[in-house]
Amino acid sequence: MDYEEYFEQMGTDTAGRYDISPLFGDADTFAALRTDLCAGVDSEPTVVVGIDALGFVLGSAVATEMSVGFVPVRQGGKLPYPDDELLRRDITDYSEDAKSLELHPDELDVDDRALVVDDWIETGTQMRAATDLVESAGASVVAVAAIRAHRNEGTKPLFERYDVHALRTGAE
Repeated sequence: MDYEEYFEQMGTDTAGRYDISPLFGDADTFAALRTDLCAGVDSEPTVVVGIDALGFVLGSAVATEMSVGFVPVRQGGKLPYPDDELLRRDITDYSEDAKSLELHPDELDVDDRALVVDDWIETGTQMRAATDLVESAGASVVAVAAIRAHRNEGTKPLFERYDVHALRTGAE
C-alpha cells in the first residue's frame, strides 16, 4: 500500500511526536498496515512484543496477523508486581524525559523468538531498552518493526544487530 498521504498527515517533518491515528481509522488501511508490518519478517517469531502505548495497538494487530501471542512492555510503575519481580530499564527518550520500561520475565520463555513492535523508532533508545528487556528475560529478538525507523547514530546498533522492518526508513 502507498502510505504517502498518511505520512503527510502525520507531520513527518516534526520531531518527537507523530499522529499515526489516521492509519487506524480506516479498516482497509489498518488491515494493510498490519500485513505490511509483517512483510519480510522471515524469522518466524513465536511472540510479538509491543512497547507501551502505540506498540500495543500495532503489536497486537501484528500478533493476530501472525497467529502468535502478544507480550506488552509497559511504562514503569504500571505492572501489578513488586519491583524485585520485574525487569526494568531506565531511559531518557527523545523528549529528554526520564522514564522506565518494564517487563515481567515470566511473560517470555527461553525458546521464544520475539518480534518487537513500536510505532516509531527515532532515537533508538526505547527500542534498545525493549530488546534488552526481552533478551534479559531469556528470549531472543529475531526482528523489530515500526511504521518509521530513522537511521542515525542512536539507531545504528539496532540496524546492525537486528532485522529492522519499517514502512519507511531514512535519515532524520
